[in-house]
Amino acid sequence: MKKIIFPIALALCSLAGAWAQVPGAFQYQAVVRNADGSVASNKPLEVQVNIRQGAVDGESVYEEVHTTSSNAAGIVTLRIGEGSNSSRTKLFADIDWSAATYFIDMQVDRGEGFESIGCQQLLSVPYAKCAETADNVHVTSPDGRLWRIQVDNNGTLSAWAVTE
Repeated sequence: MKKIIFPIALALCSLAGAWAQVPGAFQYQAVVRNADGSVASNKPLEVQVNIRQGAVDGESVYEEVHTTSSNAAGIVTLRIGEGSNSSRTKLFADIDWSAATYFIDMQVDRGEGFESIGCQQLLSVPYAKCAETADNVHVTSPDGRLWRIQVDNNGTLSAWAVTE
């Protein structure tokens, strides 16, 4: 019976992991101002997001456009990764976040073409921090033993008892 329970528990843990994936986007907010510096309240806007690698003026690795509106305080809220991909050949999912530092260059079209409203380095976020423990997963079996589970780069699943 114990020999059957562990593979079933392992399969259930794998399925739970499949449903608990990190989202393919992240939320971003910015305050948009008019050319004179006043807050652009309740204005329809086109916002272009450019992800740059390595530096503020680094290579563009992804670009998307959002059609949105600012709220009464001039704030726009975007889900970067879910906009209209204007990169054409590059996908948000293809960004290798471990390859370098990345910068987000925000541009707004107020009717006269896109104008940069700032470029800032992206820093780690809570979902990204989960990657630190992804290679160190432990599960306790019904008999109280602790098991380490690991998936290698080829997708091979390994499990071994840490405690007997």
